[in-house]
Amino acid sequence: MAEVVPFRGLRYNRKLVPDLAGVVAPPYDIISPARQRYYHDKHQYNAIRLEYGLEHADDGARQNRYTRAAADLAAWLEKKVLVPDAEPCFYFCHEEYHLPGGGDSVREGFIAAVGLVDFSEGVILPHERTHDGPKQDRLRLMEATNANLSPIYSVYPDADGKVADIIHEATSREPTAGFTDENRTHQTLWAIDDPDLTSRLSAAFSDRKLYIADGHHRYETALALRDRRRAQAGVSDEDTRQPYDYMLMYLSSMNTEGQPILPVHRFVAGLSAETLDHLQDLLETEFELRQIETDSPDPAAAMLKRIADLHPERNAFGMYLSGSDSFHVLAARRPRPLISSDESSNSQAWRSLDVAVLDQVILTRLLGIRPGGENPGASVRYLERTSKALHELDSGDYHVAFFLNPTSMHDIRAVADAGDKMPQKSTYFYPKPLTGLVFRSYRYG
Repeated sequence: MAEVVPFRGLRYNRKLVPDLAGVVAPPYDIISPARQRYYHDKHQYNAIRLEYGLEHADDGARQNRYTRAAADLAAWLEKKVLVPDAEPCFYFCHEEYHLPGGGDSVREGFIAAVGLVDFSEGVILPHERTHDGPKQDRLRLMEATNANLSPIYSVYPDADGKVADIIHEATSREPTAGFTDENRTHQTLWAIDDPDLTSRLSAAFSDRKLYIADGHHRYETALALRDRRRAQAGVSDEDTRQPYDYMLMYLSSMNTEGQPILPVHRFVAGLSAETLDHLQDLLETEFELRQIETDSPDPAAAMLKRIADLHPERNAFGMYLSGSDSFHVLAARRPRPLISSDESSNSQAWRSLDVAVLDQVILTRLLGIRPGGENPGASVRYLERTSKALHELDSGDYHVAFFLNPTSMHDIRAVADAGDKMPQKSTYFYPKPLTGLVFRSYRYG
């Protein structure tokens, strides 16, 4: 189904840039303004200068961060800071990283050019909704640079292990590059142009779907640019495939353990005194509440273990009340799906999600965090790492914190296959593929 092909990537010239750790960066959409400045100052050839340049006070139509990105890309090519590979390659990645909760893991994948298709074709499927602002930003960058500067992160089914076998064959060769990044992840890269191997890998995707994990805005932007370029060229079909008909992707198997998805917890502030006084009664209409014993040596760990144990059968959540300094477990009184078809037209897979139940049943219906509800002005803060969320419990800037189990890869696939999209802030894939391992310019196909 999916068209996955090698391409002539642009890579840093190791004679001019010997240490890749200085020039790679995380995806633009998780970088704060302070970190944006940090990466900009870190190295004169850091990938951030192309992907997420700084804005200047005197920016205008002729001079802005998009035009600067295009100028930098052209200059780096002229200076041979970036060099195109002589032949189309797949770029295989091996990442040895530390898990946020402790321990180590490994992820394997590869970077490719993937043929763009509309979501309606069911070949490449999204799992979250997008917003217009980020898409306009990415469109201006793609148009200015004529390049894909960071890979979309997608996953694919590989129960038969066919793709894994090809990846292991590729990574048994001498690597092209290796370094340890700032998160202490050891990155190893192979640029493979062997026609036999690349053709076998492309063929292995002829019967597979792809599921976008991260990068929905960039994918939809690439579709918009494709349609615009086709209209300009007077092309109405895919018979004459052009560079803009493809997008840069990092692909990894959804059937391996090296694909951790972190939960995104919710911290709620701004609840009324009346809601707080009756919070337990409100929640007990749909959930059984149990408080973690106050003499527990680690009540937070006990809470997280209990909701994990309950997860297969019923929607379950952890809850921390800042006023009473107490941990609780909420277990749904009814089996999944707790959200009825009368309440939502979404699929059963969507209505069974923990995150959908938390957002729609607890926050929206029971706590009234909605226009016209009891707490229309309440705010919800999202924290994607359990360790980070636990650290924030002492901040005191909220009334109640809700903890979730991670959304599973099975849930993501089921929701996407049903034609649905996950609720806001449902998943945080970890680690994020780096920007700067390889770029893709339309100039080189």
